[in-house]
Amino acid sequence: MTVASPDTASTRSAWGPLGSDFGIRLASALVLFGIALLVVWLGGWPFAAWIVLACAVMAVEWERMTQSPFHWAGALLAIAGIAIAAAFAVKALYLYACIALGVAAFVAFLHAQLSGRHRRWAFALPLYLGIPALLLIWLRNAPDGHLSVLWFLFVVWATDSWAMIVGRVFKGPLLAPVISPKKTWSGFIGGTLGAIGIGSLFAVVAGRTPDVGLVAAMVAISLTAQAGDVLESAVKRRFRAKDAGAAIPGHGGVLDRLDSLLSSTLAFALIRALWPGFPFS
Repeated sequence: MTVASPDTASTRSAWGPLGSDFGIRLASALVLFGIALLVVWLGGWPFAAWIVLACAVMAVEWERMTQSPFHWAGALLAIAGIAIAAAFAVKALYLYACIALGVAAFVAFLHAQLSGRHRRWAFALPLYLGIPALLLIWLRNAPDGHLSVLWFLFVVWATDSWAMIVGRVFKGPLLAPVISPKKTWSGFIGGTLGAIGIGSLFAVVAGRTPDVGLVAAMVAISLTAQAGDVLESAVKRRFRAKDAGAAIPGHGGVLDRLDSLLSSTLAFALIRALWPGFPFS
C-alpha cells in the first residue's frame, strides 16, 4: 500500500478537484497580474518596457520551440524589431512602428533562409508578438486608456481563470481533443461567463453601465482569448512540446500564460476602432 506524504495529502484536501498545482498557479497569477496593473496605470515607457520584456521572453520560448537547434540570433532579431517598434509607438509614430515590425519579419525570414531553419515560423515571430504589442500601446495611449486596458486585462484574466476552474471541477466533453486534451466545453462556457461577470463588475465599479454592447464585447474578447489558447496548443502539438517554457511556476512559459492575451488584443483593438462611444473612452 502506498501512503501519500503529508504535504501531498494536505494539498489535495485543500484544493480538491482544482489540483495540487492550483496554489502555485494562483500565487504566480496574482504576482504577474499585480505587476501588469501597476505598469498599465503608469503607462508610457514603463508600460512599453513591460511589454517588450514579456515579448523578449516569449520570443526565446518561441524560438526554442519552433527551431532546432535553438539559435539566439533568431530570437534577438525579433526582440530588436519589437523594441524599436514599441519605442515608436510610445511616441505615437505608428507608421514607423509598423515598418520596424515588417523589417524585423523580413530580416528574420532571410536569416532563417541562410541558416537552413524554418522560414515561416521565423517570419511569423516578430508579427505574432509585435502586432499585439503595438496595439496594446496604442490602446493605452488613448484618452482614459488606462481604464480601458485595465478592463480588458480583467476580462482576459477572468476568461483564463474561470475556464481552468470550471473545467477542472465539472470536466465533461473535450473542446478540442486532438489539439488539447485538457480543455473542456465546461471550461469554455465557464471562461465566457466568468469574463462577462468580472468585466461587468469592473464596469459597475468604474461607473459604467454593462449594457448589451459591452456584454457583446466581453464575449468577443473571451472567445478570441480562448481561441488563442487553442492556437498555441496546436503549435505546441506541432512541435511535440508540453509547455513553451518554464518561466512561471505552475503555468509553464510566459507564452503559455499570455497566448490568450495576444489573440484577444486584436479583437479589443478592433472593437475600440469601430466603437466611437466605447464606455471606457
